[in-house]
Amino acid sequence: MRDMVFKNLTSADKKKRILWASETITENGLLTKIHKYLIYIVKEVDKTEVRHSQRPAIHVLRCRDTEEKTEKFHIRMKGGVYCITKQKCFFINFCHTLKIDLCQDPHPSHP
Repeated sequence: MRDMVFKNLTSADKKKRILWASETITENGLLTKIHKYLIYIVKEVDKTEVRHSQRPAIHVLRCRDTEEKTEKFHIRMKGGVYCITKQKCFFINFCHTLKIDLCQDPHPSHP
């Protein structure tokens, strides 16, 4: 069985957007949950404020519990980038998150 949910949330002033996807897969007694989040925040800045963008910060977590028979993999990337368009300068903050959780299906289906 596979369940999927998608959300696309945009603020009224169109300066903040959140894209979210969630998927749950049950197959062969294994429950897999996948969550993806993409967050963008746009701020107009003066061209004199532009500086070199720093490298994005990346955080990775992987946990395996052999007793509970679970495994988690989470990754998050945060950063920002400058964009110039139509004589205006914008700074775009972003955060991308991916979470994958694996475990035994607590309600296995019987054929």
